[in-house]
Amino acid sequence: MKKGVKMTMAVIVVVALAGLVWWGIHWWLTGRFIEETDNAYVHSDSVALRPELSARVIEVAVDDNQSVQKGDLLVRLDARDAQDRIAKAEAQQAVAAANIVEARRQVALQQAAIDETQAQVSAAEADVQQGRQNLERSTSLESRQYVSRQKLEDDQTALTVAQSTLAMRRAAVNSAKRQLAVAEASVESAQANYEAAAADLAYERNQLDKTRLVAPRSGVVTNVDVENGDLAQPSMTLMQLVPIESAYVIANYKETQITRMRIGQPVDIEIDAYPGIAFKGVVESLAPATGSEFSLLPRDNATGNFNKIVQRLPVKIRVTGPVQALDRLRAGLSVVPQIDTRNLDPDIEAAPDKAPVATENPAPSPAS
Repeated sequence: MKKGVKMTMAVIVVVALAGLVWWGIHWWLTGRFIEETDNAYVHSDSVALRPELSARVIEVAVDDNQSVQKGDLLVRLDARDAQDRIAKAEAQQAVAAANIVEARRQVALQQAAIDETQAQVSAAEADVQQGRQNLERSTSLESRQYVSRQKLEDDQTALTVAQSTLAMRRAAVNSAKRQLAVAEASVESAQANYEAAAADLAYERNQLDKTRLVAPRSGVVTNVDVENGDLAQPSMTLMQLVPIESAYVIANYKETQITRMRIGQPVDIEIDAYPGIAFKGVVESLAPATGSEFSLLPRDNATGNFNKIVQRLPVKIRVTGPVQALDRLRAGLSVVPQIDTRNLDPDIEAAPDKAPVATENPAPSPAS
């Protein structure tokens, strides 16, 4: 009997030693590189939905904790004022278009007037030419006393009148050209007014679109604080939209645990609410300072008695799987992440060792 007991005790001791050796090997190869903390919680970014104009709420299409897809209607505002402004903007645009047509017709009419005055100038130039010929003929005949002095004076007067008429016609051409420039400027002004009216119409249509508040992304609606008949204001938060797929973990690790932590290291995540689901993640970033640095009243260790307290650094962990369980994550859930720090970035680790050492007299290269 004693021999059997001894054998049993020996087996127990051997098994215990084997277990201890196995645990030691596992700890040496893996366990000592796993950093764990229970000071971690699920976080999620939320979108505050606010109206961009003042209007009466006529429909609330969602309830608290309802899942929505991107583009789904959330709230509808009274659009009558916006529709009236659109009608007014459309009428102004139509008036501007009619002004463009009228201005272009004025240009065409003024061009026709220029052509008419150009023809009158040509006729006046012909009259001047004819008057000069008559005066030359009368002068020649009068010197030989074939015509009377009265005829010569009449021809001189006729030439003067023709020259005055020609000057008047040319002045009319210049005036018509200036009027054409004014008409062309009116076309440009009418075109600018049309573009301004088109911009006003586009703005009013955009304002009409803002009477329909839709989900900017997929997620869960919460904190619905609006009812039919409420007057929505731009500064009023109607509800919050929480994108489920954007959930992440903020783990507050002790400063003594972050020595080997690097971005990209894998993480095993245990969530208290779902003990049967093995969530996976990856280290996305490390905060630039400890949590106490961003507190409302940071400590001043230069005053009073000093007690050293281990600080904690927030580490952001992106949850990657399982994909089918990501929609179960809710902000505020308690988490126990385990970061595997075995794999270090070789570039980061080797950077200090690989830094070149400056020398006062560097050796010349073979090429020199």
